[in-house]
Amino acid sequence: MLKYIKFLLAGFLFFSACSTLKVNVDYDDGYDFAKVKTYMVKHNPKEGESTLVNDRITSSLENVLDAKGYKKVTSEADLIFVYHYAAKDKIDIQTDYHMIGIRRYGFGGTMVATTTAYEYTEGTIIIDAFDTKTNKIVWRSVGSLELQEQETPEEKRAYVQKIIAKLMEKFPSTSL
Repeated sequence: MLKYIKFLLAGFLFFSACSTLKVNVDYDDGYDFAKVKTYMVKHNPKEGESTLVNDRITSSLENVLDAKGYKKVTSEADLIFVYHYAAKDKIDIQTDYHMIGIRRYGFGGTMVATTTAYEYTEGTIIIDAFDTKTNKIVWRSVGSLELQEQETPEEKRAYVQKIIAKLMEKFPSTSL
């Protein structure tokens, strides 16, 4: 029974770990973010990209930046935010080894290997902030996660908002 509980717990931890967003943030530590007041969001869609997804990402990014005190403008912004995303099918193969038929003092059992394959789609999104005066990236957030299917447009919107909020979590608030 204990072996069964351990197996279930390991499976739960494995699947919950796969579904978490991994975020990596990089920025120019010499850049003065306190001088930034305005922003624009731009995206050049690749062929075949969903305009629905693009609109949800743009809207979510604008909501986060507005909440952090930045002002959206249509020209002459301090920062331009650009994002890119992609999805890739992956397979995770796990092999577990179990001893069966253990005799007294742990000797004489047989080793059995159980291999399982888990197929999933991994999504990656990159958000860059360009300084318009230097045309250099001053801040970058990269996130990757196992993509989860959402049923309704509301669920899809909430899913994207949650991802973008996590990606932008460490972006500094303005000093307006």
